[in-house]
Amino acid sequence: MGIAVLSASLLAGTGVTLATSTPVLRHAANSPEQLIQRLLGALEAEDTDELRRLRVTESEYKRIILAGHVPEGEPFRTFPDEVSDYAWKTLDTKSLYYERHLLSHFGGRRWTVKTVDYDKGSSRYAGYQALRQLRLTLAEHDTEVVLATGSICEVEGHYKFVSFIRD
Repeated sequence: MGIAVLSASLLAGTGVTLATSTPVLRHAANSPEQLIQRLLGALEAEDTDELRRLRVTESEYKRIILAGHVPEGEPFRTFPDEVSDYAWKTLDTKSLYYERHLLSHFGGRRWTVKTVDYDKGSSRYAGYQALRQLRLTLAEHDTEVVLATGSICEVEGHYKFVSFIRD
């Protein structure tokens, strides 16, 4: 389920209120290319801790992605704890399983990036820009593969994965 669909379905009857601050991403990359290189480095090293650092944290997700998933220029939203907790736990759990997939299919190998595409383009929201549905063509020696994963967010020139799942 996409973030927009999840957000809309979770809003029904929740008494959503609006938030006012724009938080920033911590431990983020300075460009999408740097983030992709960090991803490939984490896969090569089979480093699950680094994979998790590449994604938004619970706080970043709730305060930036979920709250800022409104049209640009609109105020941020604040959700009841049970709504934001459910949204985060669902996204995080799916990403943790997808990390295993990434490690089992791409881990322990040194990949070279051939192409970078975002299958669903980019979208601008009040809290961030989303580069949606990353697709990498990777090469190692004579082998080419496609690594398809989730979206990247950009907040004030800093980049992290929202999740590793494809919505």
